[in-house]
Amino acid sequence: MFSRIKAAVKAFQERRFVIIFSEDEGEADLAIPAQEIVSESILFAARVASGLLCLALPKQRLEELEIDSVPSKYRVYDTPFYTPVDAKEVEASGISPKDRAFTIRKIINPNTKPADLARPGHIPLLGAHVDGLIGRNGHTEAVIELSRLAGLYPGGVLCELVSDSGDMMNA
Repeated sequence: MFSRIKAAVKAFQERRFVIIFSEDEGEADLAIPAQEIVSESILFAARVASGLLCLALPKQRLEELEIDSVPSKYRVYDTPFYTPVDAKEVEASGISPKDRAFTIRKIINPNTKPADLARPGHIPLLGAHVDGLIGRNGHTEAVIELSRLAGLYPGGVLCELVSDSGDMMNA
């Protein structure tokens, strides 16, 4: 298990994708660190994984940016979603890979203020449990921990893997 974690950390240090699978969630996500994200990575995730692309962040950052949580219709222990945002400076609609990469970089920039973000937008946000993987064993917490272990900003991009039949990949 530790060799897999080391390999995932190395991949993150090299800004490469990994696949995160959890039996608890029963799904697999394509994951990459948020730091220095580029449009080519967004495009790759959208084409290869084809599921919902989200930015996972510590709840503290979401609070700093005054981004509201979205009520869940699911179980209490599910990942908390937050209001999707766009950077106000995006060149077009906000949905292009270029715009989404720009928005992600803007969100994790420590100089970004709440007024710099438009709501709603095209980047769905996920808030990690305050106790990380100890508090919740989910993809959100895993991508943040991998980023930390890689010495990067504690945030990551997740894109749900969808099979050719249209079902969520689960193994």
